Amino acid sequence: MFEIITNDEVKEIKKDENSAEAKILENALVNSFINEINDEEIKIENENEENQILEKKTSENPVKNKKRFTAILNYKKELNISKKVKKFHLFNTECKNPNDEKILYKSGKILLFTYRKNFPKITNYKTKKTYTTDAWWGCMIRCGQMIFSHGIYLLLKSKGIDTQTALDVTVPLFNEYPIRKSRLHPFFHGMLEKYRNIKKDESLHIKEFFPPFGIKTLCDVGEIFERTAGEWFSDVIITKIFKRIAEYFNLFSNPQLEVKLMIFQSYIDMPQLLKECFIEKKKEDNNEEYIRLHGKYYYFNKMGIVFVNVRVGLDKIPPEYYKGIKRLFSLKSCIGIIGGKTRLAYYFIGYNDEENSLLYLDPHITKESDKEVTMDNILGKYINKEIHLLKMNKMSTAFTIGFCFTKYSEFLELFNFWQMVKLEENGLKILGLSKVDMNYVFQKDNDEDISPTYFDKEEDDF
Repeated sequence: MFEIITNDEVKEIKKDENSAEAKILENALVNSFINEINDEEIKIENENEENQILEKKTSENPVKNKKRFTAILNYKKELNISKKVKKFHLFNTECKNPNDEKILYKSGKILLFTYRKNFPKITNYKTKKTYTTDAWWGCMIRCGQMIFSHGIYLLLKSKGIDTQTALDVTVPLFNEYPIRKSRLHPFFHGMLEKYRNIKKDESLHIKEFFPPFGIKTLCDVGEIFERTAGEWFSDVIITKIFKRIAEYFNLFSNPQLEVKLMIFQSYIDMPQLLKECFIEKKKEDNNEEYIRLHGKYYYFNKMGIVFVNVRVGLDKIPPEYYKGIKRLFSLKSCIGIIGGKTRLAYYFIGYNDEENSLLYLDPHITKESDKEVTMDNILGKYINKEIHLLKMNKMSTAFTIGFCFTKYSEFLELFNFWQMVKLEENGLKILGLSKVDMNYVFQKDNDEDISPTYFDKEEDDF
């Protein structure tokens, strides 16, 4: 189901330790861990449970992985897309043939989340009714999982993790069933430390817990915004829930994967973004890459995932915005749009070049929940084979755009886009910058392209 919600309808709660929000978050964290034992009770086999995921800890100097994950191509074989499409863009890649190997491989790394059934009971805190399926009410939650999981996947790829491992690490973070600690990459062990601090027992050995971005945790934390199981979650609310969970659970606290998750309403607050992802220091070298604002110098420090909640028009998106919306997908840092039309939520991942239509993944299919995430069911249930089309004049005017930048060059490309949008008379000018006068420096003689993202270029085409 998809409806429109205004920003004023999102209720904010003070963030002190005794606030209602803090208690909801703590309860969600404490209740997520269902199996724990002390260190002295650990048996040898528990230590042997650590699988290949943990063995592939990322080093400071990632090794290039040039082996393509061929299982994606072997599984997909072909991509089902409307016969009306002659030329389309899947994110920033143009394609004339839906069965082109490059497109098949690229689309195979965009995870599909759909309605699920027969998962562990989750309770509506208002009515005490329990649910074992999210059919008919969880489509925006699933769209949120799609866009956020894609951002996390790209973050892992930027750290040199190969495609198969990145998919195998990402999916369990969003599963319905509890997962074992051995499936949690060390990058995300911040939530385990947070739990030990709350329990005031550093010797606790965590064995199983509900995933931080699984539907149970999302519904538990949804109480902050007076949303719960069985009810509709807007794109505004689901992105805010992601931010609350990531920050409170210390999901991105590992020094090797420092990420700031930011949410803006229509306009980008550049001073706030600089505060979150850059570090202020004195200018030391004219050749360094920096941002200058109000006489201060900022240097890139942390990766960022940015969600921008926008509303364009009243009943329909005005035609003058079509070009600007399509141009979003030209950015390397764009991770898509979540929105839809009345009563239906979709995840938009590209556009049709010959029509004013967007390509989307559809979460409105009910599948069986998986007690254990394996590569077989990742390929069978999370790798999408069908892409749909929706004309922009049928879209809801409220939607959320996602961006993910992992280094300075990617941020600069994004900043230049925002700057260009702000100056244009037409286009997506609603997605502009707060009014600031900024200067930046980029080493143009650098051998590195301004837009590349990942180490294994032969494997990935993002």
